[in-house]
Amino acid sequence: MSETRLSEPQTSSPRSASGAESPERGGFYLWVIALAGVLAVLLHASLFEGRGLVSSDGIFNFPPWLESKSQPSDSLLADQYLVFIPQHEFTYREFMRGDFPLWNPNLDCGIPNLASIAGALLYPINLLLLPVAPFYAAGLAAFLKLFLAGLFTMLYVRLLGASNAGAFLSGVVFSLSGFMVCWLGHPHVNCALCLPALLYFIERTFQFGRNHVESLASKTSLRVWACLGITFGCLLLGGHPPTMIHVAGFAGIYFLFRLTGQWDDQALARIGLAVAAVVIGCFLAAPAILPFLEYYRYGSTDASSMALNRAAIKLPLNTLILWLCPKLNGTALEGHEDIMLWLGIGNLLPNFVERSGYVGILPWMLALCGVIFNRNRLTVFFGLSIVVSLLAVYGMPPFPALFESAPIIKDANPTRLLLIAGFGVAVLAGLGWDGFYRLENSRKRLWAMAGFWLFMAVVALCFWDKIEPRWKYLDAASRAYVEPQFLMMAGNVVVAGALLLPSIGGQRVMRSIIGVGWVTLDLLSFGMGINPTISHDDYYPGAPSIGWLQQDKTNFRILGLGTALVPDTSELYGIKDARGYDFISIKRYEQLIDGTPGLLFFYRAAAALPNALPMLGVKYVLNFNSAPPAPPQFDLVYSNTVTIYRNRQFQGRAMTVFDYSVDKPASILVTIRSGSFNPRQSLLLEQEPTVSGPRLSGPEASKALAESTTRIASEKPDELTVEASMPQPGFLLLLDTWYPGWKATVNGLSSPILRADYNFRAVRLPAGKSVVQFSYQPESFRLGMGLFLAGLAIIGGLVFGRFEPFLSR
Repeated sequence: MSETRLSEPQTSSPRSASGAESPERGGFYLWVIALAGVLAVLLHASLFEGRGLVSSDGIFNFPPWLESKSQPSDSLLADQYLVFIPQHEFTYREFMRGDFPLWNPNLDCGIPNLASIAGALLYPINLLLLPVAPFYAAGLAAFLKLFLAGLFTMLYVRLLGASNAGAFLSGVVFSLSGFMVCWLGHPHVNCALCLPALLYFIERTFQFGRNHVESLASKTSLRVWACLGITFGCLLLGGHPPTMIHVAGFAGIYFLFRLTGQWDDQALARIGLAVAAVVIGCFLAAPAILPFLEYYRYGSTDASSMALNRAAIKLPLNTLILWLCPKLNGTALEGHEDIMLWLGIGNLLPNFVERSGYVGILPWMLALCGVIFNRNRLTVFFGLSIVVSLLAVYGMPPFPALFESAPIIKDANPTRLLLIAGFGVAVLAGLGWDGFYRLENSRKRLWAMAGFWLFMAVVALCFWDKIEPRWKYLDAASRAYVEPQFLMMAGNVVVAGALLLPSIGGQRVMRSIIGVGWVTLDLLSFGMGINPTISHDDYYPGAPSIGWLQQDKTNFRILGLGTALVPDTSELYGIKDARGYDFISIKRYEQLIDGTPGLLFFYRAAAALPNALPMLGVKYVLNFNSAPPAPPQFDLVYSNTVTIYRNRQFQGRAMTVFDYSVDKPASILVTIRSGSFNPRQSLLLEQEPTVSGPRLSGPEASKALAESTTRIASEKPDELTVEASMPQPGFLLLLDTWYPGWKATVNGLSSPILRADYNFRAVRLPAGKSVVQFSYQPESFRLGMGLFLAGLAIIGGLVFGRFEPFLSR
C-alpha cells in the first residue's frame, strides 16, 4: 500500500485534514485534563503551596533592603518587580476601595495608569483576577495563560486532523516552549496565547460556505466570526505591542494563505467578515487602546525606540546550541552564566529570557517528519514560517534591512519571532506524530530515525571536539550542572528509538506514553528552573527608612539618588516618588529632567539632583553611595542603610502665585531648568488666560503670598481637592503633570486648566476662599467605552442578525 499523505484541510469532509477519522470527544477531554495536570506540576508551588509566582525578592538587590538575610532569586526579571507587580498592586488596592484608577499620582509627577499598556489592566484574565491579591493572582494567571495556549493549540491541530495524542503533543510543546515559559510574567504571553486561538477560529471559518453543510451566513458561522473578533480584541488588550504585531501579522498571512487555497465566489464575503472581525476586536479593546495612543502621542516612546534600533537586534549564531542544550549557559535563577565562555563556545546575551526558544529535541524530528512524509501546502506553510522566523531571529540578510525600513515592524524586536518558530514546530510535531506512524513502509520510518541519530551524533562529536580541551578545567559545580543536560540530549536519542515500536495492541499505547511522556518530561525539566516563587515574607517587606517616611502624613514626594528605594516600589508603601520606571514617559516631564527625550526608563535612577528640583514637590532626598546633597539646602534627618535629607525649600505640591508671563515652550523649559527659578514668584504660561485679572509683583505679591494658604483636602488617584484662601485674585499652581482629560471646578463652576511652568497645572482663582476640584475624565476612555458598546452591538448583530440574503449571492 502507498503512504497516506496529509491533504489540504477539507473540513466539509467527514474525515479529518490528515485523512484519519475525527478523534473521539471523550478521549480528547481526557487529554485536556492531562494538559491541566502537566501545568499544575509546573506551577505547583504557587497553586498549592501558598508561594507567590512573583520575582519581587529582586528588590533585595537594592537599598534599603540590602541588609536583609534573603537573597534575590532572579534579578533578571526587574520589569516584573519594578513595573508590572507594583502597578497591579496599586490597581488592586484601589479596586478593593471601590475604585478603578485611570491615573497614577505616585510616579514621576503623575502618569496615566490605564494608558500604560504594559500593565494590561483590561486583559480578560487580569480583570477576572482583579479581586485577588497580586501575590496569589500571579500563579492563577500563569496557569490560565499556559492552559489556554495549550488548549487552543490542541483544538487547532485537532481541527487539522491530528489524533488526540498528536494534539496533546502540540499543546504541550507550545505551552511549555521557551518563549511561553520564559516570558510568563510579562505581557508577551498575554498576546502569544492568542496566536493558536486566532488560527483555530480562522480555520473554523473555512468550514462554512459553498459545498459545506452550513452556509457562510448561518448563525453558527457568524458566531465563529464573532469569536474571531473577540480573540483579536484580547490580543490588542495583551499589553505588548511588538508581540501584537507579530501575532496579528502571522494570523493575517495565515488567513490569506487559507483564502487562496479555498478561493470561490464567496471569497469577498469572507474578506468582509474578516474585516468585521478586526473591527469588532478594535472596538472591544478601544477602552485601553485609545488611552494608550493618547499617551503615546504625549510620550517619548517613539524617540526611545529609534535610539534603541530594535530592528537591528539579533541572536548570535552560537545560541543555536541552546536548541539542544537550553541551559548550557545557565540562568539568572540557577547561576552558571559563564559556562559557555569557559568552554570556549563564546559568550551569549546576558538575558536568558531573550535568547530562549526551546521546544524540546524530539519535536524537531517529528516536525521534520510532518513536512517530509505529509507534504502539502499546510505543512510547507508552517515549515517556511519556521525557516523565515529563524532567519530573522539570527539576523540573516536581507531581514535586518527589511525590518529597519518597515514603518511598524522596525519597533519590534526580531528575536521575539522565536514565538512563531516555536508555534510552527509545535503544530508540525503534532501532525508529524501521526504521519510518522501512518507510513505503511516501515523502512522509511527507519530511515527517518537513522537520519535523526546521525544528526545527533554529528552534533555531539563536533560539540565535544570543541569543548573537550577545556572540559577538564571546568569546576565541579558547573560540571554537575551541565551533565544532566547532556543526559537529556542522550535520552532523546534513546526515546526516538522506542518510537519504532510496532503500532499494534498495547505497544501503541506504550509508544504514546514513552514518546509524548518524554517530550513532556523534557519540557517540564526545562521550565521548572525559569520562574521563581517566593514566600509572602519576601514580598516587598518594610524597612526602617520606609517606616520613618511613612510617619510623615503631609503630601510630599521623595527623590532617591542612585538606586535608593528604586522606583516603582515606593508606591507600595503609600509614598510618592518624583522618579518613575515605565515603558512610556511623558515627553515634557522627561525634558524637564534631562533636557531631551528618548531615553527608555529615563528616571529609573537619579545620578544627581535635577536643576528643576523646586518643581517636583520633593521634600526628602534619599541617598546611598552617592554624593550627599548640598548642606545649605538640605538637613540630614535620618541615617541607616540609606540616609534621608529634608529639603528646606520644599513648598508643597499646591501653592499660590500672583504674577505670570507668557512665553514659548522652549524658552520656558530653559528658564525652568536654569536652577534658579522659583515657582512662587511668577507663573510661566504658554497662552494668555481666558479669565484676566490684576497681576501682583514685588512687595504686593510678597504680602499676598504671606496671607495666602493652600491645603490638599483630599486625594484619590483620579480626584484631588484643594482648599485655597487668597487676599487677591491669582493662580493655584499644582505641581502635578498637565495631561489631557483633567478637568477642574472652582467653587462648583468649571474652570480651564492652564499648562503652567512647562509641565504642570494652574487654575485662575478669585479673591477669598476657594475649593478647587480636579478630576481625571479622559475623553479617550469615554470614546473607548462607546466603541466597546458598539463592538458588543456588532457581536449581537452577527449572532442574532440575518445576513443570508447578502452573503449567499
